Amino acid sequence: MQSIQNLIDSAVLDPDEKGGLRWPFGKASSGNRYNVVGVWHTMSSAYENSSIRLKVRHADRIDFRTTYGEASKEVFLKLKGIVSGLMDVETKGILDLLEDNLSLIWQHFLRCEPFLT
Repeated sequence: MQSIQNLIDSAVLDPDEKGGLRWPFGKASSGNRYNVVGVWHTMSSAYENSSIRLKVRHADRIDFRTTYGEASKEVFLKLKGIVSGLMDVETKGILDLLEDNLSLIWQHFLRCEPFLT
């Protein structure tokens, strides 16, 4: 367990590196038993009300074995009650709920006018 802790403790925060971390020369392994094979750093925010859950995440990751890395901005959207509403016979109510949720998303997250003026 101490070998893993030493490996973690030797990591250096570096925003210029893919994954946001780097290891000094010779410190990316510990005792020929553990090696760093990848790094994944995320920052996320979640927004929720009674009918919607929105999670926004910035992910910075690298796989040292393939030297493939990427930074991405990801959005996860969950519309609560939509599936159960679709199973009901009343489609007017579900269409109104869907329209209200999409309007909320547009007004608060997707509209670009404030950034263009």
